[in-house]
Formats: sequence, structure tokens, C-alpha cells
Amino acid sequence: MVMALRKRVMRILNENKWRYLGILVLIFLGSYTFIVAAGLAQNLANLVTTFTEEHRQEDLSFRADQVIPDREGLEEAAGAVIEEYLSFDAALSGTLTLRLLSATERLNTPAVIEGRALSGPEEILLDPAFAKANGYPVGSQIEAAGKTFTVAGYMSLPHYIYPLKNVNDILTSPQEFGVGVITREAFAGLVDAERIYAARFNDRTGSLNRQARELREHLRAEGITVSDWIDIMNNRRARLVWASITGMKTMSVPLPVAMFLISCLIIAIMFWRVIRRDAVIIGTLYAQGYRRRELTRHYMTIPLLLALAGGVIGSLLALPSIAPMVMGMVSYYNVPVPGVTINFLNVLAGILTPVLFLGLSSCLVIRTELRRSPAELMRGDRQKTKVNALERALKLERFRFSTKFKLREQFRSIPRLLFLFFGITSASVLMLFGFTAMNSMNRVFEASDVYQFEYEYSFQDLQFGAAPEGAEAFNAGKFYPENNEEMEFYIAGIEPDSRLITLKDLKGNPLPNNQTNITKPLADRMGIKAGDTVTFINKEDGKPYTFKIDAVAASYVEQFIYLPRAEFNAKMGLAENSYRGLFSTKKLAILGEKLSGFKDMSALPGAIDEFMGQLGSVVVMMTVVASVVALIIIYLVTSLLIEESRNTISLFKVFGYKRREIRSLILNSSTLVIVAGFIIGIPLAVASMGAVYGYLGKMINLVLPPVVNPLYVVIAFIVIMLTYQLSKALCAKSVERVAMSEALKAGTE
Repeated sequence: MVMALRKRVMRILNENKWRYLGILVLIFLGSYTFIVAAGLAQNLANLVTTFTEEHRQEDLSFRADQVIPDREGLEEAAGAVIEEYLSFDAALSGTLTLRLLSATERLNTPAVIEGRALSGPEEILLDPAFAKANGYPVGSQIEAAGKTFTVAGYMSLPHYIYPLKNVNDILTSPQEFGVGVITREAFAGLVDAERIYAARFNDRTGSLNRQARELREHLRAEGITVSDWIDIMNNRRARLVWASITGMKTMSVPLPVAMFLISCLIIAIMFWRVIRRDAVIIGTLYAQGYRRRELTRHYMTIPLLLALAGGVIGSLLALPSIAPMVMGMVSYYNVPVPGVTINFLNVLAGILTPVLFLGLSSCLVIRTELRRSPAELMRGDRQKTKVNALERALKLERFRFSTKFKLREQFRSIPRLLFLFFGITSASVLMLFGFTAMNSMNRVFEASDVYQFEYEYSFQDLQFGAAPEGAEAFNAGKFYPENNEEMEFYIAGIEPDSRLITLKDLKGNPLPNNQTNITKPLADRMGIKAGDTVTFINKEDGKPYTFKIDAVAASYVEQFIYLPRAEFNAKMGLAENSYRGLFSTKKLAILGEKLSGFKDMSALPGAIDEFMGQLGSVVVMMTVVASVVALIIIYLVTSLLIEESRNTISLFKVFGYKRREIRSLILNSSTLVIVAGFIIGIPLAVASMGAVYGYLGKMINLVLPPVVNPLYVVIAFIVIMLTYQLSKALCAKSVERVAMSEALKAGTE
């Protein structure tokens, strides 16, 4: 008897092999996504943590106007390790810059990832992305700063994990900027080399801002003026990698869980229907002496088999994918990879989670149906034509026959309706998520609407007097909210009649620069509105300053507050004609030793194109996955609909309906549900994107606007509808295979 039930399992699988294959693919995608994303995030987190601890990543860096006379005494007083290193930007061509850094021994020590360590002043270590992009293999020669170096190897630096030229940049471009490490002796003769100090505090649990403020006070007490004070929490060269790790950890759970839940729902619907269809057989088996436990075990075999097979296949295919993906991410972030580890707890979770999800859902449905007595089961299902409350509420009698029939086909199975609705919504959210990300990045990079200058110069020390011709002076300082030390932003004083900073309000009208304007990302992040009076802490002196916000600017480039330079200087106690930087429409003749930073806006388009190309690949992948998920869901629901409507289809054929009319009535009945699911997916995609952006904004101090482009929405809708048409084409043969005799058999039974 048990053997007979086992044979029946294979028969059920063969009867609906495409349907079960679709469920298997959903489970596979869920397990694969979970294991790959979790493995990638955990490996990167372990690699970055190990690297930054073993090679002593700085807590902050700064420039000083003179050599610190008693560094050991300062280290003891501040409770920190302080190390000096040299930096020089060598122009290899008109567009290519190599930043030379002196090798360090106590902080930010380089990790050699290929080749060997430095053995003399004639050798150099390069960051691998720069070396490969510009053709410098290990052992080759490179000319920089008037000297010839031999490339001894490739290295990673803990404070240049994401090698940005300027700390406030967003994108890297190895074709335009790279980092190299040489010995301190090799700096001989480079009179323009800058002296930079790195500091790492001994107290790893205390407030970074408090310890930094105390260190600054000690420096001020010794008569040392500092500039370019950058702490690690707001250093994108070190923090952007953590944003990626956090994003992957965040996405490693919702997407697989959604796949598993969709699979659970369809399995539950299918087995509810199978048991209802087999009610007479089950009642007969009861009467023959089969126990409920045996029948439960029999019907549980298929969902458990699918869950186990999908989990195992997904896990086995995910394991070899982790290492290449880790190496791919490391090519974007400069981190040494001593090895890639596999967490078998993740593998176990990837296998057991679908088994648990599908097992519980199927068991609940099966045991609920098997609670009925053998006599009741043998009488068959008498509830299949029951009119539910939703159908009664809509009063379908007022519609014409085709509309009424299509709506009734959907409402007669609420679980199936919900499965289709939520499945299409999930696929739409996934697809729109990628499109929205691309559009949001496009919005951020459209800097030309705000910045009308070509070059930005930042000075180490305050400058006084009038700006050179073609340039505008500005002053700026770093601030943070009173109770949130990790959130840092700039408040900048600009010329009240500035033509190089052009802000607009949320309606697109120009904003005057003789008032205090806040950019929208910063306003949204802190809940600030026009007319509010706010107080922020100056990171340099730790004192609070109050500002009255006049308007919110529709600028998504950075988180800034702009006010007139004279007002900013007065608040900060600075000379009225002083400034820290220049915006310029042309290149200025300024000695490099005076600058703490320089930004060439013409280099931005190349980096943007490279980044958007990579993002485009991700969007294509997300679109393909979403399309596959939508295709499977629509196919499963449509095949269920055809299966449940066999008698109706047969009657249509008996009554003389044409093939095209029958297809329209049966296959097009889901159109309204699919359109509704897509429409609901639009605000859900925006809301989920806003939540993810807000979370990542705390990590990297950059907030992206969740912007929906109508063109992308139309493209996503077209893809969903094409997927719908494809699923209908796949199911059309099933409609045609229904014979007219089905209606006669139903009447006989």
C-alpha cells in the first residue's frame, strides 16, 4: 500500500512537471540569492575588518602648519598613536595623476597583495586598479615626479580602500587617478610634498569626536594650526566599502524570503486544490484503513522534495559563485584577499529555510483538509461554487458576460488572486528598484544645474583679500547635529551674488544666494523646513552655532547649507574678507604647497560613465531576474486557472465558442490583477528605495533621492506585459488540449 502511494507521487509530478519546475526555480533563486549575498557580505566584512585592524587604519588625519615638536608627548597626552607621512601628486599626463605616499610603519601600513615589499628608494608599490588600467605590471618601469621607479608589487592601503582623489568625491576612475607608495628617502628633492599626520586613538570604544576635539586642543595649545581634518567615519575612501557590505546584508534576507513565501503560497494553493480534487480518493483510502498520518506524509512528499531539491541546487551553484564575486568586489575596493571562506551555516540555512517554509505551509493546508471525515470526503467538494463576500459586494451582474466571467474566475479563488497580485507586485518592485537606482544616481550626478565652475581650490590656511579674476571665494566648515556625532555635513559661506553656485527651489525657481539655503537631502534627513531655526556643532571648535533656514534647494549633489560668506565669517569669528577656497571657471596659477585639495570637474563625466556602465549591468540583471519571477508566477497562476476551469472550457467548446474567444475569456482574466499589482509596486519601490537610501546615508553621509522616471516606469510595465503575453502563449496549448468530453464526464460524475 505504501509503495502504491510512492508511485502516485511520481505520477503527480509528471502530470504537472512544468508547474513544479517553476516552483523549483523560485526556490532555487531564493537559496542562491541568500547564500551568495550573505557569503559576499560576510567575506567582505571579514576581509575589511581584518585588514583595517592588522594594518592599523587611522581614526583621523590632518595637516599641520609646522612639524609637531614633541610627538611622543602629544601621543601620551591625547591617548593616541600619531604618525607623519608625506604626500605628493605627480602628474603623469594631462589627465592622469599618481598620488605618491611615503611608506609608514605604525599606521596605515601597506599590505602587499602581489609582488614584494619595497627594498629601496627606486621602487614603488601601486594600487592594482590603477596599475592594470594604465598598463604597469609588476617589474615594469614608471616615471613620476621626475624619477623612474620599478614596480615592486601591488598594495592595499587601509585609508585608501576606495581610492578617491578627493575625500568628498563619489566615484573613482583608475584611468585618471591612482595611489603609489614609495620610501621616505625617495621624497628627497620633492619640495612641494605635503606633510600629513595620521592618528589612531588607544580607546576604541570612546567618542571619536570627543577624543578628536581633545587632540585638536592639545595641538592648539602647542601653537600648531591644523587643516584638512578628516575623521574616518566621514572618509568615503574608507566608509564606502561598509555601505556596500551593509547593502548586501540588507538585501540578502528580503529577496530570498519573498521567493520562499511566494513558493509557499503557490504550493499551498496547489495542494489545497489537489486534496479537494482527490477528496473521493482520500475518503476511499481512509475507508480502506489508511491513517491520517500516512496520507499527510504522502501529500507532504512533493513540497518537501521540491524545497530540498531547490535548496540543494541553489546552494551547490551558489558556493562556486562566491569567490569570483568577492574578487569582483575587491577589484572595485582595494582590499587584500588572503582567502575566501564558506560559512556552512549559511548553506544549511539556504537548504533548510525553504524546507521549513514550504513544509509548514503545506502541512497546515493538508492537515486542515484531512480533518474532514471519510464520509464527507467521499461526497466530494461541495464548496467549489460558493460565492464569496467580495464577489457579492461588487455585484457582477451589472457587467457584460465577458467582464463578469473574468472577474468571477479571479474572485472564486482568493488565495490564487493574492498570489498573483503579490507576486507581480514583488517582481515590479524588484525591476523598478534597479531602474530607480539608476535614475537616482543620474539625478545626483547632474551637477551642472548647481555647479557652474570648472575648478575648485581648497587652501590649507585662510586666505585674505579679493578673489582672482574668474573666481569666487568661499569659506566652509564641518558641522554635525547636537546628538548625532556620526552625521557630518558642510556649511559654506559663498558670495551673495554668486554666479557659480546656482540653486533652485522645489518648484524650479531660482533661489537667491544672499540667504540661508539648505539642500533637500540634508533637509529631509534632519526634518528641516523653510523658516526653521537650527543649531549645529562646529567640528573644529566643538561650539554650537544657530542658523535660520530661509529655503530648501532642490539640489541632490551634496548635503550642504549655503549662506552669504560675510555672515558665515561673522558667525565663526573670522575676518570679513577671509576665505578657505575658490570656485573658478579657469585654471589658476596657485602653488600646490598652498592647497589642501583641488577638484577638476571635467574629470567627473568619465568616472560617471564608468560607474553608470557597471550600474547598468546590475539593472539588466535585476530586470532579467524580475522577468523570470514574473513569468513563473503568471504561468503558475494561469495553469492553475486552466486546471480549475477545465469543465468550463469544455462547455465553451460544446456551445460553439471560437478558439480565440475561449483564450480571451480564460487567459485574459488576470490582466486587471497584473496591472493593479504593477501600479501598487511603484510606491512600494519608491518607499523601499527611500528606506535603503536613508540607511546607507548614515553609513557614507550621502543621501540619494528616490527618483522615479516615467520612462523607466513605462519600460518596466512593457516588460511585465510582455512577460504576461509570453506566459499566455505557453498556456494556450493547455486550453486547446481540453476536450469537449470533459463536460460530459463532469455531468456523469
